[in-house]
Amino acid sequence: MMTPPPAGQARKSTGATPAVKSSGQLPTVGGPKVAAPPPAAQAPSAGHAGGTAGPRPRVKPKTQGLPIKTKIVLAMSGLAVGVSLLIFLIVMMIAQSALEDTIQQAGMGMLQQAEAIHRPYRAGLNEKGLIAYFGQPANRAKFDDYWRKMQWDAAAKRGSFHPRIPACREFANWKQFQEDRVWVLVAGSILDNPDDFQFADAKMADAIRVEILGEGWSELRELKPNQVAAEPNAPRRLNIAAMNRYKSYFTKLFRDWGMDSSADSFEKLRMRIDTDTDTRMIKGQQGLRKTIFRGFHEDFVKDLDELTGSETSQVRYITFLMKDDTLPDFKREELNVVSPRGDTLSLEREESTDQRVQDDVKIDRGAFIGGVAAYAFTKDVGEGESISIYLDREQIQSRKQALIWSILGISFVGIGLSIALAFVIGGSITKPLETLMNDIQIISGGNFDHRPLARSSDEIGIVSRLLGDMALGLKSAQSVWLENQGRKHDLDIAKEIQENLLPKHVPRIAGYDVSAYYSPSKEVGGDYYDFFLVDKTHLGMVCADVSGKGIPGSMVMMMAKALVSYEASDNLSPRDIFCKVNRTLAKDIKRGMFVTAFYMLLDIPTARLTVASAGHNPLLLYRAATKQCIEVNPGGIALGFDKDGRLFERNMKEEVIQLQRGDRAVIFTDGVTEAMSPTNEEFGEERMQAITIQCASKSSAEYLTTLVNAIQGHAQTDDQHDDITIVTLKVG
Repeated sequence: MMTPPPAGQARKSTGATPAVKSSGQLPTVGGPKVAAPPPAAQAPSAGHAGGTAGPRPRVKPKTQGLPIKTKIVLAMSGLAVGVSLLIFLIVMMIAQSALEDTIQQAGMGMLQQAEAIHRPYRAGLNEKGLIAYFGQPANRAKFDDYWRKMQWDAAAKRGSFHPRIPACREFANWKQFQEDRVWVLVAGSILDNPDDFQFADAKMADAIRVEILGEGWSELRELKPNQVAAEPNAPRRLNIAAMNRYKSYFTKLFRDWGMDSSADSFEKLRMRIDTDTDTRMIKGQQGLRKTIFRGFHEDFVKDLDELTGSETSQVRYITFLMKDDTLPDFKREELNVVSPRGDTLSLEREESTDQRVQDDVKIDRGAFIGGVAAYAFTKDVGEGESISIYLDREQIQSRKQALIWSILGISFVGIGLSIALAFVIGGSITKPLETLMNDIQIISGGNFDHRPLARSSDEIGIVSRLLGDMALGLKSAQSVWLENQGRKHDLDIAKEIQENLLPKHVPRIAGYDVSAYYSPSKEVGGDYYDFFLVDKTHLGMVCADVSGKGIPGSMVMMMAKALVSYEASDNLSPRDIFCKVNRTLAKDIKRGMFVTAFYMLLDIPTARLTVASAGHNPLLLYRAATKQCIEVNPGGIALGFDKDGRLFERNMKEEVIQLQRGDRAVIFTDGVTEAMSPTNEEFGEERMQAITIQCASKSSAEYLTTLVNAIQGHAQTDDQHDDITIVTLKVG
């Protein structure tokens, strides 16, 4: 047997009486008794509570000043005028503030839409962007006429390519476009001058053409006279080395470009063609870059015109201002975007001093653009670049004035109707009101048996009926108050009985430190705990929670306590005890109610703990050897669920735990872990385990004090969410 520690301290609770003993007396109890709560306040005696003084003498009020009808008319008229003027003034202030906010929100929203259009516009202002725009299938038809005339103008019989060999539109950069043009000019020279390639061996001539032109020659070879080749899917490229070897066969091509094939290299010819392609066809005023940009620019202006061109739109202008070097060879005025179209790109803009900045947006409420007063919203989107939205200030102000006049007109109409209505209502109120005042005087004097005589179909009649109901209610309230005083007295007795059923002392056993804590959430609770000596060497400990609070939970609690105490007598099997209790309890308990319980049976000489759980919180076991906490849950369902007991008995298990010196076992109800903080956060198992580890060296009473203080500090309120019950056992 272990060396016995000092005697355990008594548990702290709200009051208890000695536990029911099963098969003998509890071990010597040495802990101090817990002081019982102060007696409940005494209810007043029936005679005193029910006594009523006689009716007070009625004093007829004196009428002073104007008649009540005149007062009502003046009051209602004055109220109507005052309310209307107040509403008008409030609306005026709200209109000013709300309109400014609405204008700001509208401007910021439109600016975001314009910014969404600006992003792809800005991203496309580069060589790759323009070429990608040109190559999009959706834009193909837009450039068809330009592309055909650029290659070969049939009417003028001239062009930059060849009438029978189309250029490739699927180029990824200008270099590919230049190489494709050189290929077309060379291939066209071969088609137009077949005599230059007269060889004794026809296969050799064809092989030279293939060497120069590559696979593209295979299609040209099959062309019939005046037949035009299909447009290629990819740019073509000459074999420069082969072209240098066979340049003597292209004397006419060299002459067309003012060069001599015998003296000049093909590389020099190609550079001249590339220079022409770059300066005239690509970068010229009517070249590809300018033409593609004009279509690209026009598309984005159209998108912005949808924002400015709507009849309901308050947007007067939208501008994109770009910096000079955004796209080489383009002036800033060309790159800028102004919507609606037709307005000059250099609209005169004037800023005011009424400016502020919000979220990187400069808001100018006094701006002018093109001589038009506007609200300006400007956002810098890069160095030297900005987006601006201009809302028509005159249009906004006209709508504001129209709204104010509408509200003012409605206010005047309301005032006139209110005054007229006051005259009509005043007369109908006056007569029954006097009768009602008399009824009030009688009832207020204490005559609750009086019934109001005022009759009316309007609010006066309702007040009259309510006054009668109030008199009945007051009379009934007198009786109810007296009856409740008796019920409160009964409830105090029930609370005292329940507290007396709980153990008033905890067992004091050599070698063990036992303590308990109990606090109900209402006057009477649904939790309970108990200790009983099963035999000379075994101590039973139980902690239970009833599904309910108040009187019903208390009644079930007392039933469960009696059954557990009875079945625990000379029974060393917690599982068997719960099975027997369930057979009786399930038959008598109300449907929908149940009891969860945890039973610990301590073998005092060996420190062996046999436990069983009926759907209760797991046992919290602190191991001194590892300085860690573990949860022990043998498994089982709550008492009272299973009426015939077979399901209950199949699920009920028991487990044996060997305790060592310094170990602590804690059983508790869910009121501990589910204690709520003001932010609806539960106390939780982790906090409880941390405190258990922290208090490993403390006595059971000190441990409970620390734990309860932590729960109360977490909840930060005196209103308890649920009953709280804790039983703890420490070895050595």
